[in-house]
Amino acid sequence: MSAAANRGLPKGSGLLLLAWLLVIVSALAVTYSTHWSRELLNQLAADMTQREKHHAEWGRLVLEQSTWTAHNRVETLAGRELGMRVPRPDEVILVKP
Repeated sequence: MSAAANRGLPKGSGLLLLAWLLVIVSALAVTYSTHWSRELLNQLAADMTQREKHHAEWGRLVLEQSTWTAHNRVETLAGRELGMRVPRPDEVILVKP
């Protein structure tokens, strides 16, 4: 046997091993980043659905508020429950500052 055959690994095998390790790490990183991206996308979709539900509820609440504060409703309640009425013109007194 020759002396070169007894030395072990051939020249450049360290670089080949390093390249192989980098390929494996890169493949794992791609898998991880794809999984992470899908998780974030699912979370975004859930948050957008929740936002739409809140937006719809907000619209219903605004409509309910406008119903409760409508001028004719307030005037009717004031007359019925508090005995209030619109004053006649002769009852109005103007005060100058």
